[in-house]
Amino acid sequence: MRNVTLVAAVAGLALALFASAAAQAQATLAAADDPTVVSAVWIERDVQLHYMGHTSYYSCDGLRGQVRNILKELGARPGFKVTARNCINITGPEWTPSVRIVAAFPVEATPEVLAALESDASKRELVARVQGKSATEATAQFPARPKRVEFRSGGMSFLRDGDCELMEQMRDRVFGPLGVKVIDSSVHCAPRQVSIGAIRMTVDVLEPLPAA
Repeated sequence: MRNVTLVAAVAGLALALFASAAAQAQATLAAADDPTVVSAVWIERDVQLHYMGHTSYYSCDGLRGQVRNILKELGARPGFKVTARNCINITGPEWTPSVRIVAAFPVEATPEVLAALESDASKRELVARVQGKSATEATAQFPARPKRVEFRSGGMSFLRDGDCELMEQMRDRVFGPLGVKVIDSSVHCAPRQVSIGAIRMTVDVLEPLPAA
């Protein structure tokens, strides 16, 4: 039985190494055609947002839902979590609700990033075992390219002009820690009044290339 287990472990390791090599080869080929393509890894971050509004107030479900919509628009890896906290009312608006965000985004696989992943290998392996995943998933590289995302309130957008304060606080407290780069921000939030077209924001993120 031990021999069978050892063979299975060796086969699994070989498969993981082959997948990683294939991804790196794909990244190299893609980069040859597009200089903006880089080799990337998924980096998961844990960020908290304590929302404080002067104009718009959210229920915990409402705040969680809008934050999830923003993360989806940015291209967070599926399976991300947004957990509401400081909830007192069951359905009504809260004075100071907060959310905990656990989400992964592509990050360029620079030597510094890879070194940081390697130094945290034991922790990642433990977390992977608890989640029933392979520890190699955290370091698997893949080709990615810059993606520009524009947030506009009104029209067919999920954002309303009243979400101005939320986007302002996401920009100031969440986007940076998640690795989202703000290119242009024309967010005009006036206390106790809602302005038409209040949200105009452009950000850059990395997105994985579609699988061949």
